Amino acid sequence: MSHGVVPDRVAEGARAGIGPLARALAGMGISANAVTIAGGMLTVIGAGLLAAGMPLSALVVLLLGTLADTLDGQIAKASGGGTRLGAFLDSTVDRIADGALFVGAAGSGANLGQPVLLWSALVALVASYLVSYVRAKAESLGVGATVGPTPREARIVIFLIGLAAWALFDLQALFVAAVLALAVLASITFVLRVVHVGRQLSTKER
Repeated sequence: MSHGVVPDRVAEGARAGIGPLARALAGMGISANAVTIAGGMLTVIGAGLLAAGMPLSALVVLLLGTLADTLDGQIAKASGGGTRLGAFLDSTVDRIADGALFVGAAGSGANLGQPVLLWSALVALVASYLVSYVRAKAESLGVGATVGPTPREARIVIFLIGLAAWALFDLQALFVAAVLALAVLASITFVLRVVHVGRQLSTKER
């Protein structure tokens, strides 16, 4: 699976790096579903902190939420494989987390009087949901849709890098730029996926 602007080697390396932790948690009886829910809750809390204008606290909590989001799949593997319930829960919580991130950014933009951040976050929110929807619908029709520069992992990485620039170096403009870039890149990804799926379905129906 393509990770967009995030190099595949980096993404796979990150998963391999947390493998021992995942196996340890699985050995302690901690389920993947529990970690999924915890990750979603942390992301919602982090988004609230972001909306309240607390970027450093938001960054710390969102990093923990992202770690949990990556751990759940590894814990499922360490426990002998995931379940359909787990897959459903993971996908549902992912959508909640995605929405929370951009709602938090939009709230931050409103509180800071940053209309570019506000509107970029709203566009990124809608585009991100459309990207995920197109993939899910395509797979239900028997075709793939993983093309584009910003699948979910890439969106989270860009968002967190921008937030880190604000939280650690007071470079608020870079966070605004990151969210603006996400709005553009997610929209491009949506269009590319629609075209890609359309071509596949047209070929299959000939």
